Amino acid sequence: MTTWTRARRAIAAVACSGLAATLVGAAVAPAANAADDDLVLPTTGPTVEKQETLVAGLVYSVKGAGAVSSGARLLAAGTAASSAVRAALRGSGATVTDGATAVDAGSTWAVDFDTPLSLAAARPAIAALASVPGVSDVEPNYISTAQAAGPVVPTDPYVKQYQWNIWDYSSRGSVGGVAWPSGGYSTHATALWPATKGKNVVVAVLDTGRTAHPQIDGVTVAGYDMISDKTRARDGNARDSNPQDQGDWDSRDQSSWHGTHVAGIIAAKWDGARGVGVAPGVRIQHVRVLGAGGGTAADIAAGITWASGGVVSGTSRNKTPAKVINLSLGGKHPCGSMTQRAIDNARKRGAVVVVAAANAGESASLYGPANCNNVVTVAATDEYGQRASYSNYGNTVELSAPGGDYSETSRPIASTWNTGTTTPGTQTWGYMMGTSQAAPHVSAAAAMLYSLGLRGTAIESGLKKATSPFPRYGTRLDFNCTTSRCGAGYLNLQKVLAPVGAVTVTGTAKVGQTVTAKYSFTGKVNGYKFQWYRNGKAISGATGKTRTLNSLDKGAIIKVRVTPVGTASYVSIPKYSAGTRVG
Repeated sequence: MTTWTRARRAIAAVACSGLAATLVGAAVAPAANAADDDLVLPTTGPTVEKQETLVAGLVYSVKGAGAVSSGARLLAAGTAASSAVRAALRGSGATVTDGATAVDAGSTWAVDFDTPLSLAAARPAIAALASVPGVSDVEPNYISTAQAAGPVVPTDPYVKQYQWNIWDYSSRGSVGGVAWPSGGYSTHATALWPATKGKNVVVAVLDTGRTAHPQIDGVTVAGYDMISDKTRARDGNARDSNPQDQGDWDSRDQSSWHGTHVAGIIAAKWDGARGVGVAPGVRIQHVRVLGAGGGTAADIAAGITWASGGVVSGTSRNKTPAKVINLSLGGKHPCGSMTQRAIDNARKRGAVVVVAAANAGESASLYGPANCNNVVTVAATDEYGQRASYSNYGNTVELSAPGGDYSETSRPIASTWNTGTTTPGTQTWGYMMGTSQAAPHVSAAAAMLYSLGLRGTAIESGLKKATSPFPRYGTRLDFNCTTSRCGAGYLNLQKVLAPVGAVTVTGTAKVGQTVTAKYSFTGKVNGYKFQWYRNGKAISGATGKTRTLNSLDKGAIIKVRVTPVGTASYVSIPKYSAGTRVG
């Protein structure tokens, strides 16, 4: 098997007085040169997971109500039965929302569970409700289901062979007694691509700057060199509008081209030949803050301010402010008030700030800017979903993402790179690992959520919801992740349930006719909820996939909202149809 050369930056440390941050990643031999059979993975596509039937609640009738002609008396009969219904459901162990909703004039009612249940889990509640005196015709209030859009299967050989972080095509059965999930412990990014690739959302990469690369050049917007010391900058001047990476080599090691690698993880263009980024529709903005020996807190804070659209004296204004800022950097120090202020103001401008947890194998609370407030701090996992051996951890961490590891059984992260030892050389792909590599996966995800309409705190909370639980192995117990050590879970973009195309209303829009919602969504969708509207107002009880139009609808504009439903932790992006006038 090929022996990869492990470089110095697996665990970086502040080497010079006054430097607030250094790189947190490691460069190894380029994947472009990897030809060993040991690295070739199976090329079979992902399996389609069977959908689970979910029950939103129960529907029941009130005995004798059908013989009551008065609407007021119908409602009174339903209300009288409601307390007995709720008591019976509580007795069965079911947790229900407040009140009941009339399905018709008052003889049939629906009561919802707090969260959807499987049919098996709902059966005790069905039996309990059926035994209530005065109640009949109890049935599950099913959530209508439809096939979710399948993941895109890239033809790029690098994706299937090397980019386990995008989608792991390994077929392992089980590892250490843990069943191997479809797609492994990758980001499952391709599952979200039918809905979005993050089109035109700007992500600022505050790092070593840019080198030319065909899969990055076309998706790059104007950036800035924010390094104020010309010796550290190595370009003969202080701050300027050219964020070219001038190399960060020293007497022991070659240049890392770290910013190029991070940018490729986020948004490398899909060229069909090599690899691809997590969000290949995103635009990259290089803001150079790290040079020879690292970068200062002042330059980093200025970079945050500039990237988010704020004013930095002596610089030109950013014409394309970033919606996401990636900080794959850090040092062992508190979060300074200057840095915190820059982050807070960037957040007020609408930017989400994503930070690497750092690579010391200790508490992330000791490392800035991972320990700042109002940031999304990211730990690193290996390809088995365990905490990478170097990754920081603790309550400061919001979630984890692929950072890779280096061993006989675990791989680093492949992305855009450069072969130059000091100044830039040949454009290529290379392996690196670190929380530096984990953070850009989350930055890409944040950009995709932004493109789906989420903003600010909704993106931050959405990132934590778009996760799956960590596996629990019987070996290497110290590296098993928990929510207190590695955040909410590992990033899984199959947990983003997003619309593919428009929701439409099919059928003849005339009184007496039935119309149907037509839709498609990405991810692990277990079912759907529906709400029909008439002239912008929700129609009581109109919560099915179909609707039979009545005299009240004549001449009105009707539309439907479709909300995808998953299980456990997920992000649901509802979608409205266009309005349809009823004849």
